[in-house]
Parts: sequence; structure tokens; C-alpha cells
Amino acid sequence: MTDSEKDHMYRRVKELYGGRLTEDQLAAIKTSLDPMIKVLEQLRSIPLLNSDEPYSVFKPYRKDRQ
Repeated sequence: MTDSEKDHMYRRVKELYGGRLTEDQLAAIKTSLDPMIKVLEQLRSIPLLNSDEPYSVFKPYRKDRQ
């Protein structure tokens, strides 16, 4: 994610909720974007094809374990 993308996300939050948030809250939001950006970069680095199906976990039902 580029800085311009981060700035766009921040501007969008400010546009939608800026009237209800204080400057301190907006600053906290801007800071909280950094960890989200790192996660997004990691997710985007995984090569996926359009035909790749979601990972599913099979959990068989057992009456003795409810």
C-alpha cells in the first residue's frame, strides 16, 4: 500500500466522520492505519488465481463433543 493509499483512507474517514471526531481521535485513526496497511500488504502478496477456492475446515459432528 502506498502512502497515497493511506492518505486516501484517512481522507475518506475524515470526510465521513470528521465532524464527529476530535483532532486527537483523527490522529489516533491515522496511526492505527499503519498495522492495517502491513496486513493488507501481506494479503496482497499472496498469489491467487480466480479459480482458487476458499480454504475450508472440515469439523465432523460428534455427539459426545458438543
